[in-house]
Amino acid sequence: MPNQIHVKLLSENALLYLKKNLTNVTKNIQENDNNMWIYTTFPQPMFVEKKIEISDFELQDNPESNDKEIDFKNSVTIYENLKSLPRYIVCDEKFWLWLHLEKFYSVAKRMMRVRGESTIKDHWTHNPGTRRGLMFGVLSRCFFRAALTVDESKGVDKYELTKWVIDNPERFRNLTWRSFSSEEHLVRGILRGEKSALEEYGKVENNDIYSEISKYVSVIGSVRLLDKISEEDIERMIHEKMLELLDGVNNK
Repeated sequence: MPNQIHVKLLSENALLYLKKNLTNVTKNIQENDNNMWIYTTFPQPMFVEKKIEISDFELQDNPESNDKEIDFKNSVTIYENLKSLPRYIVCDEKFWLWLHLEKFYSVAKRMMRVRGESTIKDHWTHNPGTRRGLMFGVLSRCFFRAALTVDESKGVDKYELTKWVIDNPERFRNLTWRSFSSEEHLVRGILRGEKSALEEYGKVENNDIYSEISKYVSVIGSVRLLDKISEEDIERMIHEKMLELLDGVNNK
């Protein structure tokens, strides 16, 4: 049995310090390969331990920042170990900042190179807003990418769509910050429709199509209740629209 550890959140004082001292925090992250500096820089106690427990787990390091197989394995690992947590925890930036700054500090640094303050603001905290922040976060995006694409009915192939969207993030990115992405069956149906259309069409995809698909789903939502549309129906509708868009792009 894996060891059990308590979930932690970054404290409110530490979060305030981070956002007020973003320049110095960014510089420290860039210059330090280990995180010992956080215990002498941030106001202490830096983390708040919760009563909730999870199984301890590790992630594979990704020194190249673009190894899709490692990205896939880490996404599955994060989801499998955190899926039982209440949504108010996995939607809290202070939870992910605990993982970024303490538990997975060096891995998070290599998963996405810290080029400047914008990396910390946009990908370590949830500065762009709750939904976008979650979908942009270094580790939180791994969790939600798996959570929105896993299909338990597929057995050993339940992460087929997860792998497919990691192979090309544009297939998924445009869906994630729209309100309908809260409906997991819609996301799966949309992705299945896109995937089957591409397989049927047999030509190179054009990434511009994916923003058009998101707009199309929003149009559907303006005349129908999206949460009432079945996964099979949205898959069929997206399959047909995807073929239409592919024809338009490739026949220009």
